[in-house]
Amino acid sequence: MRFKKAKQNRIFQDIVDQIQQAIACGELAQGEKLPSERKLCTIFTTSRGTLREALRILEQKKLLTIKLGAGGGAVVRKPNSELITENLLLLLAGGQASKRHLIALSADLAAQVATLAATLAGGKDIGPLKQLVATLTELLEPGNKNENPPSSVDALLFKKLAEIGGNPLYGFLLQAALTAIGRLDNDSGSAEETRRNRHLQEIRMIVYAVAQNDQKQAKLLAHKHILGLAVTNE
Repeated sequence: MRFKKAKQNRIFQDIVDQIQQAIACGELAQGEKLPSERKLCTIFTTSRGTLREALRILEQKKLLTIKLGAGGGAVVRKPNSELITENLLLLLAGGQASKRHLIALSADLAAQVATLAATLAGGKDIGPLKQLVATLTELLEPGNKNENPPSSVDALLFKKLAEIGGNPLYGFLLQAALTAIGRLDNDSGSAEETRRNRHLQEIRMIVYAVAQNDQKQAKLLAHKHILGLAVTNE
């Protein structure tokens, strides 16, 4: 980590940019603690007030966690899709879109992810796919203490399929959308057993189509599967 004196004509933004860049390029790892405020003020040649405002912006961007008290400080978080999720929910709360719009977008993304995965899946992916199905089966079991909503389970599924398909950004965006859908669901994962069983069966069919390199079937199944989330309460 090589921070330098902040540019005095844009000191606030320069502090944000430097720390953000250090996180993005891996110079600052997830869980790593930033130097003390006193040291950072010396490095950036700035006041504590300006530094704290910059750190708050980074916290709002979900790149830092600010811990108070003895032993506290700014701790690095891994770049994630939380901010996208928050913005999607704000759009819906403002009436600029609806949950059904969000589900339709998610279905289109899921279809693309499944198609790419089915195109590129090879023998090395069979084992991980089987393990994925086993993990998702456990998460969807009735009475699971984590009470995972179907949309959160789908986020795990399509994150893996996006990795297989060679474009993790699809998984990143889809995870944000599915997380937003999960937070809109009134049942918060308490779906009836019949629905959960159907959900799991659809997941297995998608994974099987991907493993068989059946692009058309994987695309159709994934799209239909996500559209099925529209049955949840709005």
